[in-house]
Amino acid sequence: MGGETFEIESAVDEIIRFLPGLIEASEDVSDIFYESVTEQSWQMFGQFVQAMDDLYRASKTIHNELVQSGDYAAIHPVFANFISQMTEQFETLNSHVDKEEYVQAGDHIRYELASLFQHLKSFLGDEQAVKERRFAANLAFLEQHFAYVYEVVRGLKPDRSRYQVTYTRNGLPNLCVLTASNQKINIYSNYDPYHEAERWVESIDDTINGKSNVLVFGFGLGYHLLQLNRKYPEHQLVIFEPDEQLLLAAMEAVDFQELFSKINIKLFIVGWNKTLRDSAFYYFARREKGETAITAIPVYDKLDIRKKLEFFEDAKTAIMLFEVSTRTRNVFGFQWLQNKLYNLAHIMNTPSIRGLQDKLTGITAVIVGAGPSLEADIKNLRKLKEHALIIAAGTSVQSLMHFNIAPHLIVSVDGSEANYDAFSHLDVNDVPFLYNPLIHNKIIENKNKLFHFLIDGDLTSRYTVGWKMDDPVFSSPPSVTGPAIQAAIYMGCKEIVFTGQDLSYPGEHIYAPGAKHVSQEKSDFMIENADMQVENVQGGMNRTNSMMRVTLREIEKLLESYPEIRFINTSQSGAKIEHTEWQSMESVLARLDKVIVPHDFMDESMANHLQPYSESRKTEITNRLFQMPGKLAEMETKLKRIEHKLGGLRELGRMKPNKCQNTMVEIEEMWEPIMNNELFTALIGVAIPIEVIEYDRNLPELAQEKNIVKKADLFCEVLGTFIKAMKDCFPQLNVIVQEAVRRVELQTQITAAEGLSR
Repeated sequence: MGGETFEIESAVDEIIRFLPGLIEASEDVSDIFYESVTEQSWQMFGQFVQAMDDLYRASKTIHNELVQSGDYAAIHPVFANFISQMTEQFETLNSHVDKEEYVQAGDHIRYELASLFQHLKSFLGDEQAVKERRFAANLAFLEQHFAYVYEVVRGLKPDRSRYQVTYTRNGLPNLCVLTASNQKINIYSNYDPYHEAERWVESIDDTINGKSNVLVFGFGLGYHLLQLNRKYPEHQLVIFEPDEQLLLAAMEAVDFQELFSKINIKLFIVGWNKTLRDSAFYYFARREKGETAITAIPVYDKLDIRKKLEFFEDAKTAIMLFEVSTRTRNVFGFQWLQNKLYNLAHIMNTPSIRGLQDKLTGITAVIVGAGPSLEADIKNLRKLKEHALIIAAGTSVQSLMHFNIAPHLIVSVDGSEANYDAFSHLDVNDVPFLYNPLIHNKIIENKNKLFHFLIDGDLTSRYTVGWKMDDPVFSSPPSVTGPAIQAAIYMGCKEIVFTGQDLSYPGEHIYAPGAKHVSQEKSDFMIENADMQVENVQGGMNRTNSMMRVTLREIEKLLESYPEIRFINTSQSGAKIEHTEWQSMESVLARLDKVIVPHDFMDESMANHLQPYSESRKTEITNRLFQMPGKLAEMETKLKRIEHKLGGLRELGRMKPNKCQNTMVEIEEMWEPIMNNELFTALIGVAIPIEVIEYDRNLPELAQEKNIVKKADLFCEVLGTFIKAMKDCFPQLNVIVQEAVRRVELQTQITAAEGLSR
């Protein structure tokens, strides 16, 4: 070996290159001591001793540099241990030679020193150049197969001082991570990672058995994933690796082409991007069949337990939210579609919230929920109405009116009959009313101060209203509180106070006095079945259920996305809400005492700033609606033609495979325009959501099938079943569309008559 160097990586590489020759020399030199020792023998031994001394000195130099720099913590003990053992072994060898115990000297070189050198070689692993070539190959693999992951990591540089590739006793790659607190964590056993991973898979058998999909938190170096796939080869894996640097280290250590060829992976997500994570959860929940297990590689508890727990909570919440949302849409699909189309007559003739953007700057908004704790705040809330904007979130207006408090603004979204029942007995026709097209159409029929907003997932309104770049579009948490928050922020409020937003069941009631849309029997049932708990504002625990937990979690995620807004929770007994600070309603009132908000403040703001849609946009909306009956009839005709071709497909698959193949191509060409038709997503997807999801889940199997007979059967089963569901919904769709057309025509006549009478 050459002279000393203080470039750690190059110095280690020099040792890696040097060790194979020294190991080979150990065998050659040991043999001379089993024979008569000659002058030539001593020359060979002297060269061997010099080589060992070179290795020892180089190791000492690296060790000293590591001690001084504090870097590369993973290999520091490797060299410290080697130097210590080398000193002992060399002394023992000298002792044997001095005593002319030549056979013992030969044994010591062959079995002790050679083993020591081999262990050092195993621990140091590959040269950096080899790792860099592997890294480049893995980067190219990601670019081809996982484009998003490639975009995340391609501009990053590996932090080799804190993420150090090491090697186990059996020569497999391992990884030592130096945490922010300078704790060294080996992510695998230093002896046999495969055995460790195998035992882990056995330990989660109850979690995985009976499931079809597995969400795994942590990628590591792939050992756990390989063992998981070996035992459950049919399971679809979704892998989340939260640490980009850990993945970069893995890219230097393992061959991704080989690893991924042995894993049945559906999605691979890298980094801690919450938006992407939530999108991935939604995509997976929508597309995959069967139940899903959630698990984590054990060492991630040590690496970052907070992220792991957040991942588990987010995954469970996302899956539960999708399931609840799907069931709800399946029950209310036609009702919601009817509302969105019937309400077009109002949408065209009432302004959107757009004109009020940032017009309420300096005003505090109080968003009222209907939780039991509202009653305790009512006295101060009545006074606060003169100093802040009071917004009733949905049916909480019942309780406010019960206590003779008319809010400045009502926000409502719910399209159910229950929501209509809640409003049917209320005299709020002259209260400013912000609604979404989803709302039950009867609720807004006689309201005098209407304006509206759009929701990002509403594909029906996206088509019918024709979204523009500057249209205010809000996200849709599973509670009207979410849009109320976004509306307040859109209008310029920098401080938002929550009252009655208990998001749990703090006592024996689920609503404040005045709520009439839920019977006592149903209320009692909900409380009795609230079998979960959540921390409350007092530090105790409240009863809750899975849906309420999802609602709380989604509200918290929404608040997190507005770090510039001050959120205050005044509930005296409700759930603790992350990203809020607790204050009593008395203290809020005292702080805002000098601010004056007139009782007609919202009315004046609407009159001064809101404008209805332009005549050209109204014409666009009308034209899209009036064209629907003809487009639906055209779609139905095309579906019948496809159905006719499907009728003979099974027989063709068995008797005339070539013609069958051509027919399937023709069907696909006929089917593609239907799937790409805007009416498909705007109407069909809303009316029969379960059937759409089932089709999406079955489509990959159909696309991947190569056997012509089986593919023909799948065409008939997957596409045929879906087309039947579509055709079955057309009569009801046509009735709804025709009525929507009638309502718009009637409203147009009324508006024209009012214009003439002025």
